[in-house]
Formats: sequence, C-alpha cells, structure tokens
Amino acid sequence: MRRARLLCFVLVTLPLTNSVTLPVGFPLKLYEVAGALAIAALLVGGVADLGRRGRIPVLWGVFWFGSLFASAWGLMQLAEADLSMLEWAHGRFHPAANTVFHYTYLAFDLGLMVLVLHVLAVGGLDERAFCRWWLYGAALAVGYGVALNLVTAAGLPPAVLLRWDEVQFMTVAGIPVARTGPFEEGNYFGWYLLASTVIAAWAALRWGDRLFRLMLPVLLLGVVMTASPAALLGVLAVLFFAAMDRRVRPGAKVAAVAGAAAVLAFLVTTGLFRTLVIDKFSLLFFGGVTDVTNVSLVQRLNESYHAWLMFLDHPWGVGMGNFGYFFGHYPDLYTWMVSDFSSVKRIANNIYIEVLAEHGLALALLFLYLLWRQGRRLVLAREHLLAFGYLLCCGYFLAFPTFRLALVWVFWGLLVHLGRDARLRPGGDPQGAGKASA
Repeated sequence: MRRARLLCFVLVTLPLTNSVTLPVGFPLKLYEVAGALAIAALLVGGVADLGRRGRIPVLWGVFWFGSLFASAWGLMQLAEADLSMLEWAHGRFHPAANTVFHYTYLAFDLGLMVLVLHVLAVGGLDERAFCRWWLYGAALAVGYGVALNLVTAAGLPPAVLLRWDEVQFMTVAGIPVARTGPFEEGNYFGWYLLASTVIAAWAALRWGDRLFRLMLPVLLLGVVMTASPAALLGVLAVLFFAAMDRRVRPGAKVAAVAGAAAVLAFLVTTGLFRTLVIDKFSLLFFGGVTDVTNVSLVQRLNESYHAWLMFLDHPWGVGMGNFGYFFGHYPDLYTWMVSDFSSVKRIANNIYIEVLAEHGLALALLFLYLLWRQGRRLVLAREHLLAFGYLLCCGYFLAFPTFRLALVWVFWGLLVHLGRDARLRPGGDPQGAGKASA
C-alpha cells in the first residue's frame, strides 16, 4: 500500500526538520515531500477511513476554519499599519504571505493526522509497526545529535552533516554541547524525545520487543543532550511510571527506581543541575538572574505577558501567526530586558497563551476541549501510560514555540487511534498485551 510506505518514510524522517533538508530557499523537509504525496494520494483515493468516532479530526477542522475570522480582522489591521520597521525581521514574511503559510501548514498537519488514522484503520500499518518506524526515526535523531557534537568538537562545520542553519549550544560544566540534534532548537528535540519515550515504554510493556527496550536508554542519552529540564524530568517520569506497571517484574521495578535515583544523583553533582535548573529558574528561586546567558525562562515570561495583554485588548484574536506583528504595541514585563521585535520575529513561547491571543477566547476553549478529549479517550481505553505521557507532553506546551509541527500531529494521530479504537479483553488488558520484563 503506497500510503503506508509513504507514512513509514514520514515516521523515520520526522526529526529531520533543520538537517538533511532540501535547501531551496527554505529548508524543505523530506517528510513534507512524502507527506504531501501521501495526503494527495489519500484525497485522490476518495473518503478517508477514520475508524470509529472520527469527530476529533473533524473538530480540528472546525478550529482551522474558525480561526479564519480572527486572521481576517488581523490582516485588515495590519494593512493600515506602518510595518516598514519590521520588513527585515529574521523569519518574518509579509502579513498576507505569513497567513497563507500558517494556514497551509496547519492544513498539512491535519492531513498527516488523517493519514495516520486512515492507514491504521485500514490495516496498512498495525500499531506495532507504527511504533517501530517511529523509533527508527528517534534512533536516527539521537545518532545525528551525537554526530553533530563530535563534528563541532572537531572544529568542522555542521554542513558536513548537511546542517545548513545555526546550531544551539549550551555550556555544561564548561563544555559546549550542541543541543539541537537535527532540529531547529533543543526544545523541539526534547519534546520529540519525550513523545518517543512514551511510545517506546508503552510498546515495550505491550509487546516486549528488544528494540523497544533498547531504545529507552538511547532516548535518555538524547534528552540529556537537549539540556531541556522539562524533557529530562518528563522522560524520567515516564520511565518511572512504566516501571510501576503490574506487568513489570519486581526485580525490574527495583532496578528502575535505583536507575532513576542514580541519574538524579549524577545530575545534582554535576554542572548539569546548575545549568538546567538553578541558572534557568534563578528568577523564581532568588528573585534575580544568576546567569545572564541563560535567561530563557525570563524571556518566555515576558513573551507570554505580551500575549496576555494582546488577548485583553483583542479577545477575538489577532490572527494565526500575527503575534509578532502586534508584539511592539505592549510594554515588557521586565524593563531591564530589551525585546528586539524589529529584527527578530517574536513568538509567545507558550502554546496556550499563543492560541488565546491569536485565535481568540472561543477557539482557545475549543483547543483545550480537543486536548482534553484526546486524553480522556486514552483514560477510557485504560491506556494509562499513554494518558500520563500525553499529559506531560501537553504540560511541555507551557514553554514551547508552536503546536504547528508535523511530529506533534503524527503523535496525536496515534493517540487518537488508540483512544478511539482500543478494545479490552475480559481481563482488562489491551489486545495483544503481553508480559514485559522492563
């Protein structure tokens, strides 16, 4: 089945967002080409089979269409504004082109979710194969991250690994670490690895394959590279939750607890703890900033503050992707920090506040309802590990650049499928579940 093969290619190449891309004026991603072909084949083939209770993708379509009203208003306001000072902002397009881009890409994301639901519903791929192909991509991402660190440490340019954009570095214990892997930034890499850990842990419990078990330490290595405290704590929480499952042998439970304690002890006794926690959250701990080179939390709070003021002024929303255009209308939360909105495109860096400011109150409530509904279906299907991991991924959105990422929607597609179509045997175990040793 051609659509299934294209989906497998998409799953493997999902992490290649800013590396091994096609430089055609912008980083054209391999999975975008394959995904577009698969979605086109799906449209040509007729109605997609969404299985039972396909309301979630339909409601996401309502979200897409409903947000057009806020964008229309925002474009009218921007047409009357003087945007000459924003013309050269990095990452900024003309407002009309910006709107077309965001709506096209969100439509592509929704298409990928429908593709996943269709392929799983018609049996083009089963859940086990889906997890395998996703984790092949995760292994590729971690391997690329290790290679990127080795290449940069040797003084070679990232272009050796077909990386055309800049690489983010985080200094840990005096050592610069490339934290992006194949992604644009470490936060994207961290969220992807957290989602991958959820998939690997769930699949290891359900089927017990060696691949799924072996991927867990690989993913932990990758998440340490990202220098993302949310990702690291999330991965450790998922592993601990999985280890407490009744299908795990008592000896493995003890080993998991001891391993988690050892990792935490290592982090506390090294520069990682100070870099990832003390310096980053020093404003909350001490009321000030201890390291001016590590102020991402302060920047996010300031950007979220702008988004909140924007919502209070325009409760109907300013339009998808228009946050940066309205950013300069509002004062900074911290007066000592100057926000350069004229040469750098600003984002809310908080998904929930961003949706509130850009899409308006009504669609923000629909957004929250859809997130809740996706998680609730997992709980009703007794997929508690997946529900817990999904909750952590949604918590990650409190400090995340955007929800318009293909990997987010592909992951959601799997969870919607499992929450919608999962069956329970009389004993309460999902079909196909077996004993697992880790």
